[in-house]
Amino acid sequence: MARPPVSPLNINGKPMDYFDNLVDMVSPVFTDLGVHLNFQGYKETIDTYGNLKDDDAKLAWKLSRDLNMWSEYFADLSNMVQKLLLDSETDKIEQLAVSSLQSDPNKVANGDRLANKDMRVVNIRKKRNSFKAFNAELEAKVKFLERAYYHCKQTCDWNYSSKNNNTPI
Repeated sequence: MARPPVSPLNINGKPMDYFDNLVDMVSPVFTDLGVHLNFQGYKETIDTYGNLKDDDAKLAWKLSRDLNMWSEYFADLSNMVQKLLLDSETDKIEQLAVSSLQSDPNKVANGDRLANKDMRVVNIRKKRNSFKAFNAELEAKVKFLERAYYHCKQTCDWNYSSKNNNTPI
């Protein structure tokens, strides 16, 4: 069996995965809000899960707790990103209106078309796009972590029932 690449991207000479790349994009905004994104230990947890043996119920039990806690962390971040995403949509509409009025105060369609080229509008859209992609990644991680949690739970259950039935593992 083959596993997917760990760090498929090479950005500015730094190997990273897609998640790390998105974190780099959105971290400055979170830092400005006083929120430090911290994923220290996440990759270690995932690596441990990836190497879990079928008969290691003790490790599966420990992992189930860690996976559940990471799921909670990612879900909390996802909710925060949803708020930022909604706020950035409001910012985009406001800036689009201002830029449109400045570009052509007499013709709305022409003003809107010209406003779409305004770098302030473009930058707000790019920021919003980063939030949207980051949120999709967080939601995907929550789903993965939930499935991994249940896998660990089943590993524990299977080991427990196998030992009680005196059947070999």
